[in-house]
Amino acid sequence: MPRQRIKTTWKIPNDDAQLKKYARYLRDKGIRTSTLDSYVFRVGRYLEFCDQEQPSQETGQKFRDHLMDNDLSRSSINNYCFAIRQFHRMLGLDFEFTFLKPHNEIPYYFTSDEVNRIFDEITNIKHLAIFKTAFFACLRAGDICNLDVKDLDLERLTLRVVEGKGGKNALLYLSEDAASTLRDYLAVRPDLKLDGRSPLFFSDFGARLDRRDIHRLVINYKKRAGINKPGGAHVLFRHTPASIMVLNGCDLLTIQHILRHSDIKTTMRYLHLADESKRERYDQFLKL
Repeated sequence: MPRQRIKTTWKIPNDDAQLKKYARYLRDKGIRTSTLDSYVFRVGRYLEFCDQEQPSQETGQKFRDHLMDNDLSRSSINNYCFAIRQFHRMLGLDFEFTFLKPHNEIPYYFTSDEVNRIFDEITNIKHLAIFKTAFFACLRAGDICNLDVKDLDLERLTLRVVEGKGGKNALLYLSEDAASTLRDYLAVRPDLKLDGRSPLFFSDFGARLDRRDIHRLVINYKKRAGINKPGGAHVLFRHTPASIMVLNGCDLLTIQHILRHSDIKTTMRYLHLADESKRERYDQFLKL
């Protein structure tokens, strides 16, 4: 009796194939890993919403409206649009979206007391090392995930990160407090190599962390600390240290270099915070 062929298909689902192709496209364009992962994730959500092999401009606009209806931040909606536009350029189509004008001021940040309350809730040495490293070096979530042990110099209290498309190295500062926590962490950190590299931080299952892991940690510890103020990893590790530096009288040019902003206009979003300490500095410096 002839054998019957099993009635199934081993074809890769179209969405997965498209996303893999898109990831290669972004990699070939020199997009850094953290941005690439974010774009692929966002386009995956987009394709899931559209349920079409090649969504139309009209469908793309419906997805954008869907994001706005769900009260996503302006920057999140714009990032979705950037990712989707790149995806359609890969397909040879020119999609255009109306990008939302970003706020020129930082709407919220955590106070020094709130940051300390969050740190005080952390009893896991790995998590505490992640938080203090990210906070004192003003790291993006993607920076944290991409760090290797060799990027640390605890004697000089510095940390090296790779910047953007050009792969340039940036040297960042660490506080002695962060370095002390890192020494305690490294003393118990298991030796692990992934793809020939030794990631500074990794999951309990031996994989590199991703940005969503970092965001979930921040939300969890913020909740434990009883802080209801909006904001996740970017607010805690970028907006907050910059805001605290401004309130303590630091000049914007120094903050620009620490945050690695290519344009001083981006840093100027923090300028309005200086008004809160302007009178104090006026009384301090204008004397006869």
